[in-house]
Amino acid sequence: MQTDFGASAAALRQELPGNGNSTAYAPDPTRWDRELDELYAALTGRGGFRWDAGRDPLWAAYSDRAQAAGRLAMRDTMGRAAALTGGYGSSYAQAVGQQQYGEYLRGLSEAMPDFYELAYRRWQDEGARLADDYDRLAARRREEAEAAAAAEQTAYQRQRDALADARREADDAAAADKTAYQRRQDSYNALVRLISASGYEPTDAELASAGLSRAAAEALLRQYRLDNPEPAAAGAVWYGGGSGGTQKKSAARRRVKEGPLNAPLPASLGSSAGGKGK
Repeated sequence: MQTDFGASAAALRQELPGNGNSTAYAPDPTRWDRELDELYAALTGRGGFRWDAGRDPLWAAYSDRAQAAGRLAMRDTMGRAAALTGGYGSSYAQAVGQQQYGEYLRGLSEAMPDFYELAYRRWQDEGARLADDYDRLAARRREEAEAAAAAEQTAYQRQRDALADARREADDAAAADKTAYQRRQDSYNALVRLISASGYEPTDAELASAGLSRAAAEALLRQYRLDNPEPAAAGAVWYGGGSGGTQKKSAARRRVKEGPLNAPLPASLGSSAGGKGK
C-alpha cells in the first residue's frame, strides 16, 4: 500500500487560510465600513444646538397663520367700531383694531419658546437616531467579523486535522509496507534454508508467497542433490548397506531437525526476497 503523502499535504496546505486560495467563510464585514463612516461623520459633525426661527418650517407656518388671523381680527374689530360711529372710520376704530392685532402678535411671541423646545427635542431625537443606527450597524459588523473569524478558524482546524489524518495514513501505510516486506523476507529466507537443508520441493503458491522464483528453487535443489547424492525421500526403506549412505541420510535428517532457520543462506541468493532489497 502506497500513500502519496507529499501531494496530499501540499494540496491541504494550499487550501489553508492565508494562502490566497481560501474562499470567504462569511460575508465580508468591511462592507459596512463606508456606511459607518458616513454615520459617524453625521453624528460628530452636527455641532451644538442652534435654532433659527426663520429657517424653522413649523414656526414659519405657525407665524404666518397667527399673523393672518391677527390681521383678520384687526379688520373685524375696526369694522365693528366703525359701525358704532355710523360707518365712518375713526382713530378709535383704528386703535382697537391695532390692539387686537397686537394681541395676536404677543401670543405668537409667547409661543416661540415652545417652538424652540420642540426644535431642540427634534435635534436630540435626530442625534439619538444617528447614534442608534451607528451602534446597530457597528454591532452587526462586529458579529459578522466574529462569525467570519470563527468560521475561518473552524475551516483551518478541519484542514489541519485532514493534514494530520493524511500524515497518519501515510505512516500507517509505511509501517504496513515494512511489516509486509519483513514477512516476505522471512518467508523467503525460511524457504531457501528449507530447500537447502532438506531438498524440499516447494509448490508454486509457496514460491509466490516467499518471492522466490522457480529457477532459484531448482538451483537450490540441484545444489542439494549434489551435496546429498542419496536424498532421504519420505517413507524410503533403508537397508543396511554401506555406512556412507546411512551417515549422509542421518546428516540430512539432523539438518532438518535443527530447523531451516538455523542454516546459513546460500551466498548466491543473498538475504533479500525476490533478490530485491529496500
